[in-house]
Amino acid sequence: MEEEYMQDISLQSGLEPSTLFLINISKTSFDSMSFVFIDNCISQLQELKNKGFGSVLIMIDGYGDIATEVYEIPEIRNWMTGLFERYPYFLYFINYSIDTHITLLSCIGDIKITYYGEETLSPMEYLLRGIDVMKDVARKNWVITLDDSLFYRIEKSLIDYGIRVNDFMGAAETIKMIRTITNRK
Repeated sequence: MEEEYMQDISLQSGLEPSTLFLINISKTSFDSMSFVFIDNCISQLQELKNKGFGSVLIMIDGYGDIATEVYEIPEIRNWMTGLFERYPYFLYFINYSIDTHITLLSCIGDIKITYYGEETLSPMEYLLRGIDVMKDVARKNWVITLDDSLFYRIEKSLIDYGIRVNDFMGAAETIKMIRTITNRK
């Protein structure tokens, strides 16, 4: 059974000492288009105010046995679209250390990917073969495009949220990241 949780991994992460949460979202949430769990997580993150900036790593559970990338799975794309409709400033909370921000943007945008090397395997297959995906798998060239109306809605929401939590710099950094990844000037 998949379990959803928001776990403080600050001391375990090996990253800079700060509050860092791992949010595990289960296949059940995607299949049922349920936002109950993530609503609770967002509520907790909002209580942190500006300390919530860059404090979240996302894990998607229940798809470890398939080679399909998460941004290619319709129920995940639909759920992520719903997430950004509810919380267009969600990327404010995302830590950039393991490319979760790229995956999230891939789920809500249009994608063109150039693959290098061998075909993509499932996470379970990489594990069984002893392949470290962070070191041993060739990187992909991703081009992510966001619809203008979606980009401007996210941008405005990030500015508003940054003002609300007194962290214009965190909001501005998030907007800059989105602009960079989506090749916006």
